[in-house]
Amino acid sequence: MTSNSLNISRADIDTDATEQFKAQAKRLRKALAARDVSISHAGSLELLAQSHGFRDWNTAVAMARRNIPTNVSDLGIGKRFAGSYLGHAVTGLIRSVTATPTPGVFRVEVHLDEPVDVVESKRFSGYRQRIASRINEHCEPVLVNGMAGPGLSIDLLLRDQDGQ
Repeated sequence: MTSNSLNISRADIDTDATEQFKAQAKRLRKALAARDVSISHAGSLELLAQSHGFRDWNTAVAMARRNIPTNVSDLGIGKRFAGSYLGHAVTGLIRSVTATPTPGVFRVEVHLDEPVDVVESKRFSGYRQRIASRINEHCEPVLVNGMAGPGLSIDLLLRDQDGQ
């Protein structure tokens, strides 16, 4: 997969984008460790970059767009995104974003470009393409009560097919 397949445009290196990617890499490393997979920090940066369709970490930093969502207000219906869902790198379309009764917690519904297997079993699979998840104001996955938890992380807004 190349960066062009994700419709990510060239931009100057953005410190905020770099920090967002580093935070994602840290979450990836933690998720892998929970599955007894050990990886170096540099290795997690490289895997993260490749999961977003970049050749390597340096390319990811150099090509990151300036519209990495830093707040849920950056999201909107119909916007394309890249992120992670239960340890899977995903891209898709935002279908809705609504506030919940818990302050700072939002319910986001998305349609993934490719279904992901959400079952950790060798005996059967459970693929999901339309998902609803809770995120905080920083687009990170949270539980109903607002505490950090598993789920959907929206890490990067992408251009749609029309280049918007």
